[in-house]
This record gives sequence, structure tokens and C-alpha cells, in this order.
Amino acid sequence: MNDTSVDSDQVFFSYKNTVFLVTVLVSLCGLVGNGVVIWLLGFRIRRNPFSVYILHLAGADFTFLLCKSVRFLLVLLKSFMGVLYVLLKAATFSSYLVGLSLLMAVSTERCLSVLFPIWYKCRCPAQLLAIVCALIWGLSLCPGILALLCDHSADFSCDVIHLVYYGMVVLTFLVLCVSSLTLLIRVQCCSWQRPPAKLSRVILLTVLAFLVLGLPLRVGLLVHRLSPSFLPSHLLLPVFHLLSALNSGVNPLIYFFIGSQRQQQGRKLLRQALQSAFTEDTELSRGESLPRTKHDVHLSPGSRRLCWDIKI
Repeated sequence: MNDTSVDSDQVFFSYKNTVFLVTVLVSLCGLVGNGVVIWLLGFRIRRNPFSVYILHLAGADFTFLLCKSVRFLLVLLKSFMGVLYVLLKAATFSSYLVGLSLLMAVSTERCLSVLFPIWYKCRCPAQLLAIVCALIWGLSLCPGILALLCDHSADFSCDVIHLVYYGMVVLTFLVLCVSSLTLLIRVQCCSWQRPPAKLSRVILLTVLAFLVLGLPLRVGLLVHRLSPSFLPSHLLLPVFHLLSALNSGVNPLIYFFIGSQRQQQGRKLLRQALQSAFTEDTELSRGESLPRTKHDVHLSPGSRRLCWDIKI
């Protein structure tokens, strides 16, 4: 009986380490992809509001993959450095929430720009982007800091902190679902007139990748916290960690794949593909440059008059 228990523990240990090793390899590949996105969007491509969101999302994915790969390397090497491991765990939790919140923000803003284009171009505050990004990073870092404190102080209740964290995740997820579903319906209704813009396809595919790859990890961790003795959660959690790494690593592939459609081969393929992914198809067909801000977007005379009427 004891021999059987030991053998099953060894099998599970080998299974978990194998999945963790694959997760580290996937995370390293994802770090390269997100690093390329950060370099191109940060220094090589003129940005618009949506590409700024994607730049922050790539930064959150980069942080998430970096912390996850280092954490799992520590596990594989059996080098549990207490403070470092807790720091990495807190940073992983926070970066996951940042990525989810940024995905919600870009989906909501895209939905508003499609449903109310005149209002979005004329009345949407220019400082909204900076305010939203600052709030997302600030609010998402709070649960990670509190989780760090609860591990080293008896004055903080970890259960309450995790309740707040998962409450924020659920609320953000609900807003993401509503905005993405609205955007999907809008795209489908207008698809018979002209193909959907690349930006809408990028956002919808990124949301779909999160639902398939990123969401199961938080669901599995929540089930494991509510019922620690639930056996399938122990078996599936390593796979869910792998799927979450795939989610953060596949986002750059989505950007480049959608952006490279109808693009010619050349030295600047990655740069052109990334710029094309976050530029309206109509702007590319007219050969217009990417606007720096919302207020630099080209408006027709009729749209200018509507904007003037709205401002008045």
C-alpha cells in the first residue's frame, strides 16, 4: 500500500515537473515575442490610443511570463528562496490582473469608437488614455502588495485579500464579456458591407485566446482555494499554468498574423505588420499616416460640422 502511494507520488512529481519545464520554455518564447512588440511599439512605430493599450498589455504579458518562468525554475531547481518566491508570486498575480484590465479597456474603447464614432473622435478626452492606464496599473498592484504583506504579517487576512482580488477579476471579466460581445455583434452586422477592420479582429482574437487559455488558470485556482481536497484541481493546475503562459505568448503572434495579411514581404515586415494591425484599413488604403492622437484623425467635412455642433 505504501509502495503504491510512493509510486503515485513520484509519477505526479514527474508529471508536474515536465509540465513546468514546458511552461518555462513557452514563457521564454513568449518573452521574445512580447519584447519585440514592446520595442516596435515603444520606439519604432508612431502610436495611436489602441496601440498604446497594446504596448501596456505587452508589458504586462512580459512581466507575467518573466515572473512565471523564474518561479518555475526555482521549483525545478528546488531552490525555494522565500522572499524572492513571494515577490514573484505577488508580481505574477498583479500582472495577470493588469493584462485582463487592459484587455477590457481596449475592448471597451474599441466598442465605443465603433458605436459612437463622432463622439469618440470629437469629445472623448485626450487624457483618458493616460488616466485609464495609470488607474489599471495602480489598482492592479494593490492586491499583489497586500498579498505580499499577508504572507509576512499576521495583521493582514489572506482570505480577505484573495476575495478582493477575485472580485476585481470577476468584475473586469464581466465588463470584458459585455464589450467584446457588443463589438462582435457590431462587426457581424456590418461584415456584409465591408470586411471588419484588422483592429477589431485583433481585439476579438485576443479576447478569444484569453477565454480559452488564460481564464482556466484563475478558475482552477479559485476552485482549489475553495476546495483544496478536490483531486482534479491538483492534476489540472500545472496544465492551466501552461495554458496561461501560452495565452501571454500567443498575443504577439495574433498581432503579426492579422497585420501581415495583404502585406508584401520585405525587410520591415514585422514593423509594417504591427503598424497595419492597429491602423484602420481605410486609412491604409488612402496611404494616410498613423495619427498621433484621437484629435489628429482625418474627418470629412460633414463629420467636422457634426463635431462642431456637438461641441456647441
